Amino acid sequence: MSLPNKNVFFYLAATLSLLALNGCNGGHLATGKNLRSLPNYVVTDQHGNKLRFYDDVIAGHAVVLQFMYTRCDGICPAATGNLVSARRICLGQGGSDLRFISISLDPARDTPEDLTDYSRISGMDNEWILLTGKPAEIEEIRKALGAKDPDPVLDSQRSSHSAGIVLGNDKYDRWAMISGLSPGSAIARSILRILTAI
Repeated sequence: MSLPNKNVFFYLAATLSLLALNGCNGGHLATGKNLRSLPNYVVTDQHGNKLRFYDDVIAGHAVVLQFMYTRCDGICPAATGNLVSARRICLGQGGSDLRFISISLDPARDTPEDLTDYSRISGMDNEWILLTGKPAEIEEIRKALGAKDPDPVLDSQRSSHSAGIVLGNDKYDRWAMISGLSPGSAIARSILRILTAI
């Protein structure tokens, strides 16, 4: 009997993590109307604004979350390009309320200015939210959202980390994960189906 490849295990683990979406430590949790908790750490956007991750970024919104490196030599440029394309399609099909969010996987290095440059180079519009913060706290956010490869060696490499895109509708507690390496049109279909068809 042959075993499924590693990606099947990754997406299964991610899906289970998204179903559980349970916690972090102490006073940094935020709880919505549903039974799950997400970290509520202070993060910084590309304009230098300090925001609470759950309260100010996620609460009550339909969100599309990407974890990326601004200095990536692997999958980030392709995944980001696909997501930019998907956003344009979504905007043309009534998805203007969707919140697109990119979170730095290198927060110790990525300043708000780096995020602004990445946004401009990648063709992101002005409504796109890019975030950085304290490394340990960003890691807890990523872990809570299930956006990790189960292989820690692959997960730590810029060229092979997860290209998973987390989709969430906080109001209805609907969560899923899709591949950022799918074509923009396929990503847009998934986003609109999962996040707007309530």
